[in-house]
Amino acid sequence: MSYFNHAFQKTFVGTNGFTGLSEGKLGTPGNILAGGYFAFVDAKTWNVLATDATPGCCNLVLAAGSIYANDKIGPFHGGYLESNKSKEINPRYVNRFYRVDPCQPSANVIHVGKTPYTDDRALSLAITDNGADLTDGVYTDIPLIDTTAPTGSGLIATITVVGGVVTFVEITNGGTGWVTADVVTTSVELIPGLDPNTQPTFTVTAGVGADCCIPFYCGETYSLRLDVKGSPALRYLNHNAYLIADAYTGCCPTGSITPVEVDSTLVYINWANAIVRSPLINPFILPVVIDEAGIAWYAPGTDAAFLTAFGVDTWDHYVSPGHVDGDCGGLVLNGAYVDTKFGDCTFQISDFYEKEPVKLYASLVDLNGDPCEFESLCVVTECASQQAMGLGESVARDVILSEAYRQNFFATDLRIREITQGTSVWNYINRNSLYTRYYLQHNVPRFNNPSSTFDNDQYLLEVITDGIVTDFEDFVTNWLADCSQCSGLDVVACTGPCVSIVPNVNTWD
Repeated sequence: MSYFNHAFQKTFVGTNGFTGLSEGKLGTPGNILAGGYFAFVDAKTWNVLATDATPGCCNLVLAAGSIYANDKIGPFHGGYLESNKSKEINPRYVNRFYRVDPCQPSANVIHVGKTPYTDDRALSLAITDNGADLTDGVYTDIPLIDTTAPTGSGLIATITVVGGVVTFVEITNGGTGWVTADVVTTSVELIPGLDPNTQPTFTVTAGVGADCCIPFYCGETYSLRLDVKGSPALRYLNHNAYLIADAYTGCCPTGSITPVEVDSTLVYINWANAIVRSPLINPFILPVVIDEAGIAWYAPGTDAAFLTAFGVDTWDHYVSPGHVDGDCGGLVLNGAYVDTKFGDCTFQISDFYEKEPVKLYASLVDLNGDPCEFESLCVVTECASQQAMGLGESVARDVILSEAYRQNFFATDLRIREITQGTSVWNYINRNSLYTRYYLQHNVPRFNNPSSTFDNDQYLLEVITDGIVTDFEDFVTNWLADCSQCSGLDVVACTGPCVSIVPNVNTWD
């Protein structure tokens, strides 16, 4: 006897919302669930329950409207318009109820040398006022603003509250432009209980970022090794991509006895040129050069509207003023890749879609490729690559698979697909959107199993919604409260997308 240790998954499209359908009887004229709506139904009477109903410990059925526009078999007789229904759900046998929030993808962004991000690495915050009457907890990604003059921006911190007061604060993004003695506070009421009269404040101490400033001398060749790893590179090249970019600093001035420091901006420009000229690595990295004055320079051919909007220019227009003692430049590397994507008409469920961001690695190496000789060159990750969750591409495939279990197959022939309304899925799922997903896992015990073995069939019900549906969460939570050992709603959340403090452009002329 085989053993299947996974839950059978069924998908319900609820992108239009949770409905009580006027508490009508499911399947009767005027009470057919419309496409994109979902509801709970009494398992005995087939009456649709109101969204604020209190069903006690009764068995319920989860139902969703059909995604098809026409019924090719006949109304109310199991045709295409038949609602999508679960098995009876006994609340006592519900194992878990959880929500998976959508996540925007984040590209990998690393900084090499001295940039506005690495220059502010030495920022620290001291608690000036602990606040009062705050709700205990750890609050991440809290933006902070200057309470005096707007000298800085982009400062984000993690704040810990114990006993109603702030006990710990840690910078997660230093932003740019901050100076010592700036006083900052929370910019919005992201901490429960926050009140202007009990608001915590913090004092900034700014570092000089000197640990990221290394000298470059004339008459030398400096080599930067770049590695691109991840699924995009493997699919593009059948191996991970790498490049060793060389930058020669030119001849030393006539009569100089010792090597002379040169404008480090020119070294970073040479490295950036090597990146954009490499057919193997330029699809994955978009470099931005930071000169010794802290000004950003972009690749030749960058979108003119972007350059105008941010008041910046391309590095082929850079004119070196010479090296300034104590100053140095840097390089910002933005990782990204866009794969081929077909439209809805030619969509096949076997089509590949890329959802893994690339990962970037950089190091200064000697002529033998050894990175250990140059540990002083800063390479700091500002944004770790983050994979998206809740992609329309993913949920569309969930719907198609679930419909196939119901014998509504997604035809590969485009004409048959049109006849069988296979394109109806695009009326409710946008492949370019992100969706919230709810999961309700329950089991149906087999008390009389022919195999003489007590068994439980596991079912995982997935509901795809366009955002958080509070009425649905409250309904299920109240239903399970006194009837199930399930602890209530669990949330699988993610941090917001990381936005680099150095503006990025993702289009090229």
